Amino acid sequence: MSHRSHQRGMTLLELIIATAITAVIVGGLSTAIYLIISTTERGNAEASALHNIQKAAYWISRDAQMARTTDLIDGESAIDSLSLQWIDGDGNPHSSSYEVSGTELLRNYDDTLTIVARGISSAEFAISGNILTFNIESTHAGRWPVSRATTGKVYLRAKTGE
Repeated sequence: MSHRSHQRGMTLLELIIATAITAVIVGGLSTAIYLIISTTERGNAEASALHNIQKAAYWISRDAQMARTTDLIDGESAIDSLSLQWIDGDGNPHSSSYEVSGTELLRNYDDTLTIVARGISSAEFAISGNILTFNIESTHAGRWPVSRATTGKVYLRAKTGE
């Protein structure tokens, strides 16, 4: 006596439907993972560009607030370098200068050269009266290129007797 099971295997139609449902789920998950990764990468690029600008602006503002003189000519067009001079409270002279080399903003403080920010694509400086204006642009290259810029204004310290 033979015993036949009433169970049957999957039909071709059931197999096609299961494959289609799996493809939709995998496709949706792949898209979600891609969006999460790419959003994170773009966010990191934005943060990097903004951080570079903040570091550059900090050092320029810090030195400019101490400065009494500069190499900039009042009312002239902006230039891509800056030199500042001042005398500290103990009567010691100090100087700092800034310029972009490649993608680095270099600061030369009392003949000591340091990199104060990376990813800087341009920096320009101008003066009007005792107000120093600087424009800094940071560009982050890569899969998600980002470019951010800022303009800052700083009052130079008044000269003695003014």
